[in-house]
Amino acid sequence: MVFKAVISGTGLYTPKESISNEELVESFNTFVEIYNRDNQSKIESGEVEALQASSAAFIEKASGIKSRYVIDKKGVLDPEVMHPLIPERSDSEQSILCEMGVAACK
Repeated sequence: MVFKAVISGTGLYTPKESISNEELVESFNTFVEIYNRDNQSKIESGEVEALQASSAAFIEKASGIKSRYVIDKKGVLDPEVMHPLIPERSDSEQSILCEMGVAACK
């Protein structure tokens, strides 16, 4: 007997939180200021390049994106973190991707 795999359905998961370009740029530009301040001597000596600030208009022009959905807005917008803060889960718990998949199925 031969079995053939088929896609019999699809689903969509959209996180509850979203970030606008303006919010992202405010956070990123704060990160740039901190980085450049903390590395001022290395920047002046030419050891590292200074980071450049961004703008919401640049992001939209370069990517076409006006806002994006995220799992953890607080972590992404924190200039000291700038990524989602997803707590580690035990092996007996569903992973974050499993959780998204189940939500998409529903």
